[in-house]
Amino acid sequence: MKKHTWGFSLIELITVMLLIGILSVVLFSRLGPVNTAAVQSGRDDIIAALFFAQQTAMMRSSGGNIQIEFTSNTVSVMENGNPVTADRYPLTLPQGVSVSAETDDPVDDDKFIFDKLGRTQSGTITLTGSGNTAGTSAVIRVEASGYAYAN
Repeated sequence: MKKHTWGFSLIELITVMLLIGILSVVLFSRLGPVNTAAVQSGRDDIIAALFFAQQTAMMRSSGGNIQIEFTSNTVSVMENGNPVTADRYPLTLPQGVSVSAETDDPVDDDKFIFDKLGRTQSGTITLTGSGNTAGTSAVIRVEASGYAYAN
């Protein structure tokens, strides 16, 4: 009579471990390089700032005039030239990330000004990485309705 043993052989265990290792390397390599995290974080922060400015303009009884100004690595939300009092603004982007903005308005081609209805000039905001984030970029498109999204 043959006695049954329960369990796996050493070869079966090694084969399963190799397959799991190969699958994990393939799956993690498709997630993207780690150096894109700073640019993506900056992109998300700018979209949040645009939403904040739009909502602030719609809440003000003075008729809006909330604008977002960009420098090379900061984002400011302003009302009639004065900073809006908020805990986050002016926002400094992550290290190694720079921003440039261009609106379709020839007069204020680097500012997004929101009116009482939350509308603004359409335009594009580009984030570019340098240093550890070199070679990565993100583009945010802003519609005239105030809707902002990442391309």
